[in-house]
Amino acid sequence: MLHKPPENDAPQAVRASLARKALADSRLRAAAAALLGLTETDVLALQHLAWAGALTPGELATSLQLTSGGTTALIQRLQRRDFVVREPNPDDRRSWLVRLSPSGEDRAAQLYAPLVRDLDAATASLGEAERRVVAEFLARISEIGEARAEEMVRSVELERPQVQRVPVPGLWA
Repeated sequence: MLHKPPENDAPQAVRASLARKALADSRLRAAAAALLGLTETDVLALQHLAWAGALTPGELATSLQLTSGGTTALIQRLQRRDFVVREPNPDDRRSWLVRLSPSGEDRAAQLYAPLVRDLDAATASLGEAERRVVAEFLARISEIGEARAEEMVRSVELERPQVQRVPVPGLWA
């Protein structure tokens, strides 16, 4: 059922459209996961890598809110399926980067090509001034969403219970 906000409430109408877009993105990610034989978190990882180009495992863990062990398992799973590759980090020889493999890029491009085509057509239907306004608005909306996500992540980290480390007898003198 399509929720339609009152036409005289422009902020509510914009929020409703953004909510529909977010929900559609979630459904797309779920469908992509099913089609690729992956989990939704795997697909979200691929989306982060596609956007960033390459990330360290720590950056990917932070983006996905996973533990280092969970991130390692995710990367290994995606490597076995030839979605990602690991390469040395040119900025830190102790670290490495994860990026989409050529096969991963191809599969993602094929899967998302119809969406990209439709988005490009919708954008092309706008005049130059309209495109500029829409692009600026969406950039601002993205900044707001990213800032709120960062705020929530910090709040989770502050509220996460700290487990007291207990020395194991025999391991330390």
